[in-house]
Amino acid sequence: MRRGLRWYTHTLPSGTDGKTRNITPIRAARDLLDNLSFILLVLYFTLPALAGWVVRDWMPAILKQQFDIDQGQAGVSATLYWQAAAIVGAVGGGWWADRWMQRHPRGRIFVSAIGMCLIVPAIFGVGNAGSLAVAVGFLILFGLGWGIFDCNNMPILAQIVRPELRATGYGIMNFVSISCGGLADWGFGALRDQQVPLHVIFGIFAGTALLSVVFVLLIRPNDNQLSIRESRP
Repeated sequence: MRRGLRWYTHTLPSGTDGKTRNITPIRAARDLLDNLSFILLVLYFTLPALAGWVVRDWMPAILKQQFDIDQGQAGVSATLYWQAAAIVGAVGGGWWADRWMQRHPRGRIFVSAIGMCLIVPAIFGVGNAGSLAVAVGFLILFGLGWGIFDCNNMPILAQIVRPELRATGYGIMNFVSISCGGLADWGFGALRDQQVPLHVIFGIFAGTALLSVVFVLLIRPNDNQLSIRESRP
Protein backbone atom coordinates (compact mmCIF):
# COMPACT_ATOMS: atom_id res chain seq x y z
CA MET A 1 0.00 0.00 0.00
CA ARG A 2 1.29 3.48 -0.83
CA ARG A 3 2.63 5.35 2.14
CA GLY A 4 1.38 8.78 3.01
CA LEU A 5 3.37 11.91 2.23
CA ARG A 6 6.13 12.66 4.67
CA TRP A 7 8.25 15.71 5.26
CA TYR A 8 11.64 14.09 4.84
CA THR A 9 13.41 10.87 3.99
CA HIS A 10 15.56 8.57 6.06
CA THR A 11 18.71 6.63 5.31
CA LEU A 12 18.12 3.72 2.97
CA PRO A 13 18.77 0.35 4.67
CA SER A 14 22.13 -1.15 3.75
CA GLY A 15 22.85 -4.70 2.66
CA THR A 16 25.26 -7.05 4.35
CA ASP A 17 28.07 -5.86 2.05
CA GLY A 18 27.63 -2.26 3.22
CA LYS A 19 26.21 -1.13 -0.14
CA THR A 20 22.74 0.30 -0.64
CA ARG A 21 20.28 -1.92 -2.47
CA ASN A 22 19.37 -1.31 -6.09
CA ILE A 23 16.75 1.33 -6.74
CA THR A 24 14.38 0.78 -9.66
CA PRO A 25 12.95 3.78 -11.54
CA ILE A 26 9.49 3.02 -10.18
CA ARG A 27 10.74 2.79 -6.60
CA ALA A 28 12.79 5.98 -7.01
CA ALA A 29 9.78 7.89 -8.33
CA ARG A 30 7.57 6.51 -5.56
CA ASP A 31 10.06 7.44 -2.85
CA LEU A 32 10.44 10.95 -4.24
CA LEU A 33 6.71 11.53 -4.62
CA ASP A 34 6.15 10.28 -1.08
CA ASN A 35 8.39 13.10 0.14
CA LEU A 36 6.30 16.23 0.74
CA SER A 37 9.37 18.46 0.87
CA PHE A 38 10.39 17.24 -2.58
CA ILE A 39 6.96 18.04 -4.01
CA LEU A 40 7.17 21.52 -2.48
CA LEU A 41 10.62 21.97 -4.02
CA VAL A 42 9.33 20.96 -7.45
CA LEU A 43 6.59 23.58 -7.15
CA TYR A 44 9.08 26.15 -5.91
CA PHE A 45 11.42 25.35 -8.79
CA THR A 46 8.62 25.50 -11.37
CA LEU A 47 6.44 28.52 -10.58
CA PRO A 48 9.17 31.17 -11.06
CA ALA A 49 10.17 29.43 -14.30
CA LEU A 50 6.89 30.61 -15.82
CA ALA A 51 8.23 34.16 -15.72
CA GLY A 52 11.83 33.08 -16.25
CA TRP A 53 11.14 31.54 -19.65
CA VAL A 54 9.10 34.53 -20.78
CA VAL A 55 11.91 36.89 -19.74
CA ARG A 56 14.46 34.81 -21.63
CA ASP A 57 12.42 34.29 -24.79
CA TRP A 58 10.08 37.25 -25.12
CA MET A 59 11.83 40.18 -23.46
CA PRO A 60 13.68 41.48 -26.57
CA ALA A 61 10.37 41.63 -28.45
CA ILE A 62 8.64 43.19 -25.44
CA LEU A 63 11.20 45.98 -25.08
CA LYS A 64 11.26 46.63 -28.82
CA GLN A 65 7.49 47.02 -28.92
CA GLN A 66 7.05 48.91 -25.66
CA PHE A 67 9.82 51.48 -26.14
CA ASP A 68 10.13 51.59 -29.94
CA ILE A 69 13.82 50.71 -30.08
CA ASP A 70 15.75 48.75 -32.68
CA GLN A 71 16.22 45.01 -32.40
CA GLY A 72 19.91 45.22 -31.47
CA GLN A 73 19.35 47.55 -28.54
CA ALA A 74 16.36 45.50 -27.44
CA GLY A 75 18.39 42.27 -27.50
CA VAL A 76 21.25 43.71 -25.46
CA SER A 77 18.94 45.44 -22.96
CA ALA A 78 16.83 42.30 -22.51
CA THR A 79 19.69 39.84 -21.94
CA LEU A 80 23.06 41.31 -21.03
CA TYR A 81 22.31 43.14 -17.81
CA TRP A 82 20.11 40.62 -16.04
CA GLN A 83 22.37 37.71 -17.02
CA ALA A 84 25.37 39.55 -15.57
CA ALA A 85 23.36 40.24 -12.41
CA ALA A 86 22.42 36.55 -12.23
CA ILE A 87 26.11 35.59 -12.15
CA VAL A 88 26.67 37.98 -9.26
CA GLY A 89 23.59 36.62 -7.51
CA ALA A 90 24.68 33.01 -7.96
CA VAL A 91 28.15 33.58 -6.53
CA GLY A 92 26.97 35.83 -3.72
CA GLY A 93 23.91 33.73 -2.95
CA GLY A 94 25.96 30.54 -2.74
CA TRP A 95 28.49 32.15 -0.39
CA TRP A 96 25.71 33.64 1.74
CA ALA A 97 23.87 30.33 1.98
CA ASP A 98 27.05 28.51 3.01
CA ARG A 99 27.63 31.02 5.80
CA TRP A 100 24.01 30.87 6.99
CA MET A 101 24.12 27.06 7.01
CA GLN A 102 26.83 27.25 9.65
CA ARG A 103 24.26 28.80 11.99
CA HIS A 104 21.00 27.18 10.89
CA PRO A 105 20.11 24.01 8.92
CA ARG A 106 17.51 25.96 6.93
CA GLY A 107 19.99 28.66 5.92
CA ARG A 108 19.91 27.77 2.23
CA ILE A 109 16.13 27.82 2.26
CA PHE A 110 16.07 31.27 3.83
CA VAL A 111 18.61 32.69 1.36
CA SER A 112 16.73 31.22 -1.60
CA ALA A 113 13.46 32.70 -0.30
CA ILE A 114 15.13 36.11 -0.06
CA GLY A 115 16.22 35.77 -3.68
CA MET A 116 12.65 34.98 -4.65
CA CYS A 117 11.47 38.04 -2.74
CA LEU A 118 13.65 40.11 -5.11
CA ILE A 119 12.19 38.36 -8.15
CA VAL A 120 8.57 39.14 -7.25
CA PRO A 121 8.75 42.97 -7.44
CA ALA A 122 11.12 42.71 -10.40
CA ILE A 123 8.58 40.74 -12.43
CA PHE A 124 5.80 43.14 -11.51
CA GLY A 125 8.01 46.13 -12.25
CA VAL A 126 9.06 44.94 -15.69
CA GLY A 127 5.42 44.71 -16.68
CA ASN A 128 4.73 48.25 -15.48
CA ALA A 129 7.95 50.05 -16.47
CA GLY A 130 7.43 53.43 -18.10
CA SER A 131 10.87 53.72 -19.64
CA LEU A 132 13.64 51.49 -20.96
CA ALA A 133 15.98 52.48 -18.11
CA VAL A 134 13.39 51.49 -15.49
CA ALA A 135 12.73 48.20 -17.28
CA VAL A 136 16.45 47.40 -17.37
CA GLY A 137 16.70 48.26 -13.67
CA PHE A 138 13.96 45.78 -12.83
CA LEU A 139 15.61 43.18 -15.08
CA ILE A 140 18.84 43.62 -13.13
CA LEU A 141 16.91 43.06 -9.91
CA PHE A 142 15.32 40.00 -11.49
CA GLY A 143 18.73 38.62 -12.46
CA LEU A 144 20.15 39.17 -8.98
CA GLY A 145 17.22 37.37 -7.39
CA TRP A 146 17.29 34.61 -9.99
CA GLY A 147 20.95 33.87 -9.31
CA ILE A 148 20.35 33.64 -5.56
CA PHE A 149 17.33 31.39 -6.15
CA ASP A 150 18.86 29.16 -8.80
CA CYS A 151 22.20 28.42 -7.13
CA ASN A 152 20.48 26.98 -4.05
CA ASN A 153 17.99 24.58 -5.65
CA MET A 154 20.30 21.58 -5.92
CA PRO A 155 21.79 22.13 -2.43
CA ILE A 156 18.25 22.25 -0.99
CA LEU A 157 17.43 19.05 -2.85
CA ALA A 158 20.48 17.45 -1.21
CA GLN A 159 19.04 18.34 2.19
CA ILE A 160 15.74 16.55 1.64
CA VAL A 161 16.55 13.58 -0.65
CA ARG A 162 18.90 10.63 -0.17
CA PRO A 163 22.09 10.68 -2.30
CA GLU A 164 21.00 7.80 -4.54
CA LEU A 165 17.80 9.66 -5.51
CA ARG A 166 19.16 13.15 -6.10
CA ALA A 167 19.95 12.91 -9.82
CA THR A 168 16.50 11.42 -10.47
CA GLY A 169 14.95 14.14 -8.33
CA TYR A 170 16.74 16.91 -10.20
CA GLY A 171 15.70 15.32 -13.48
CA ILE A 172 12.07 15.42 -12.41
CA MET A 173 12.44 19.02 -11.30
CA ASN A 174 13.91 20.02 -14.66
CA PHE A 175 11.30 18.08 -16.62
CA VAL A 176 8.39 19.73 -14.82
CA SER A 177 9.96 23.18 -14.89
CA ILE A 178 10.90 23.10 -18.58
CA SER A 179 7.50 21.71 -19.58
CA CYS A 180 5.62 24.38 -17.66
CA GLY A 181 8.02 27.06 -18.91
CA GLY A 182 7.30 26.08 -22.49
CA LEU A 183 3.58 26.29 -21.83
CA ALA A 184 4.13 29.73 -20.28
CA ASP A 185 5.89 30.88 -23.46
CA TRP A 186 2.93 29.72 -25.53
CA GLY A 187 0.43 31.17 -23.08
CA PHE A 188 2.15 34.55 -23.08
CA GLY A 189 1.91 34.75 -26.85
CA ALA A 190 -1.73 33.69 -26.78
CA LEU A 191 -2.57 36.34 -24.17
CA ARG A 192 -0.79 39.05 -26.13
CA ASP A 193 -2.72 38.02 -29.26
CA GLN A 194 -5.87 38.61 -27.21
CA GLN A 195 -4.58 42.11 -26.31
CA VAL A 196 -4.24 41.33 -22.60
CA PRO A 197 -2.22 44.20 -21.07
CA LEU A 198 1.41 43.46 -20.27
CA HIS A 199 1.06 44.58 -16.66
CA VAL A 200 -1.78 42.09 -16.11
CA ILE A 201 0.25 39.17 -17.48
CA PHE A 202 3.34 40.00 -15.45
CA GLY A 203 1.18 40.62 -12.41
CA ILE A 204 -0.01 37.02 -12.68
CA PHE A 205 3.57 35.80 -12.97
CA ALA A 206 4.54 37.87 -9.93
CA GLY A 207 1.69 36.29 -7.97
CA THR A 208 2.84 32.76 -8.80
CA ALA A 209 6.39 33.66 -7.77
CA LEU A 210 5.10 35.05 -4.48
CA LEU A 211 3.22 31.80 -3.85
CA SER A 212 6.45 29.88 -4.37
CA VAL A 213 8.00 31.72 -1.40
CA VAL A 214 5.40 30.06 0.82
CA PHE A 215 6.27 26.66 -0.63
CA VAL A 216 10.01 26.94 -0.03
CA LEU A 217 9.54 28.07 3.56
CA LEU A 218 7.50 24.92 4.22
CA ILE A 219 10.39 22.67 3.16
CA ARG A 220 12.10 20.87 6.02
CA PRO A 221 15.62 19.41 5.86
CA ASN A 222 15.72 15.70 6.73
CA ASP A 223 16.36 14.54 10.26
CA ASN A 224 19.96 13.53 9.52
CA GLN A 225 20.78 17.09 8.45
CA LEU A 226 19.19 18.46 11.61
CA SER A 227 20.99 16.04 13.93
CA ILE A 228 24.35 16.70 12.30
CA ARG A 229 23.90 20.47 12.64
CA GLU A 230 22.72 20.23 16.25
CA SER A 231 25.69 18.03 17.21
CA ARG A 232 28.23 20.64 16.11
CA PRO A 233 29.76 22.80 18.86
